[in-house]
Formats: sequence, structure tokens, C-alpha cells
Amino acid sequence: MSVAVTVGKRELVVDDVVSLLAGHNLWPQLMEGVVVDRVLRTLGCSEEEIGVYYTTELAADAVFLEKKRAQLLLDGAKEEDVDFFISRPVLLELFKRRRFEPLVGSAFLKLKAGMDKVLFSLLRNKDHELTRELFFRLESGEESFASLAARYAEGREALSGGRLGPIEMQQLNPALAAVLSTARPGVVNPPVVIDGLGVITLLHEKIPAKFDEPMKQHLLNHLFREWVKAEVLAFFY
Repeated sequence: MSVAVTVGKRELVVDDVVSLLAGHNLWPQLMEGVVVDRVLRTLGCSEEEIGVYYTTELAADAVFLEKKRAQLLLDGAKEEDVDFFISRPVLLELFKRRRFEPLVGSAFLKLKAGMDKVLFSLLRNKDHELTRELFFRLESGEESFASLAARYAEGREALSGGRLGPIEMQQLNPALAAVLSTARPGVVNPPVVIDGLGVITLLHEKIPAKFDEPMKQHLLNHLFREWVKAEVLAFFY
């Protein structure tokens, strides 16, 4: 068999490389790299931009980039590809901004409801009759949510007296999210059945998602990931 690549002092043949990629589930990562690099290779950046990106590394080691180049060659990168791989992180951020920044605002409006966070109390029990009885106790003020959850809850909420969050709405069970989306803060909601369990909820606070810089970066990365998925499907399948 012919040698596919030399890694350090080891030579790997084609069959070895293919088996390793499959065995370590690296094919998806490789396919993503292929479709992204097709675009990034059409872009360019300055030496100054590269220096700014590696500011921390260069401050610690003035010859960091020279060592990185040598390591890339040792790992099997082609001489003509080394500069691209060094500038790749810079080009990637440049591409994200150019391609997706204009779409961030509309993405926020579309996804905001799922990114709003809720702080709430929850009590789940498979005995539906019991959950109805517990609801009446809570509604009348006879007992507190924390005490009942600690004694009767059958989910992880038992460890925190029923209190959970803040949690993004999109991370919740859709049925639970639907209940909390229309709930009034401070009002105990009648029990509903979710996944076979009787569920009582009490919304404490809804925290709206903010269109700030961290959110913009989050959405930028989200749009990029969605683009990568679509490109992989179009290019490979």
C-alpha cells in the first residue's frame, strides 16, 4: 500500500487514515473544513490583521508564527498551504462578519422567543391525583412550593426545592415552555400532564433576551453553523 502521509516519524497508509477518520468520527469535521476552506481561500487579510489576532501568543513568544509554520510542515501541511492555515482564523472571522452580520437583526427577531430565559419552580409526580391535591395546597397558601417539591417532586427539582433557572425557553420541553410562555409571575399554574407526569409550575420571572454584543456574536456563530450544515449537504450529498 502507498504511504498517505507522514506524521512525525510515523508513516500512515491510505487505509489507516480512512479507518482513523471513521473510527474517531472525524469525517463530519473534515467535511465542514472542506466546504469552509473553499470560501476562505477566496479571501485575503493583511499581516497586521494576522499579528493582531495572535497578539497574546506573540507577546509571549516573538517567534511564535515561525514555530507554528514549522509545526504545520511537520504535521504534513503542504508548503504552499502553510500561510493559509496560519491566516485561516482571521479569514474565518472576516467571512462571518461579511456574510452574516447583515442577517443578525432579523435572526434575533425570529429566535428571540426561544432565547428568552425563565426562572420558575417545578414539581413533577407520576401520581396525577396527588399533583391535583398539591396544587390546591399551594393555591390556598397552606404549604410552600419549596417544601412540597422537596418532599414530592420526582425530578431533579427536588434537590433545589423546585426552583430552576434561569433557563432558555428553547431548552425546555415544548409542552412546559408553552405553559410558562403564558404564565403570570407569582401564580401557581394548574397541573398538566407532560411525558406521563403531573406537572405543577410557578413562574417567578421571565428574562427577555437582549440584543447586545454577546448576543450578536452568538447569532453570528449560529448563522454560520447553519450555513455550514447546508453547504456540507449540498457539496457532499
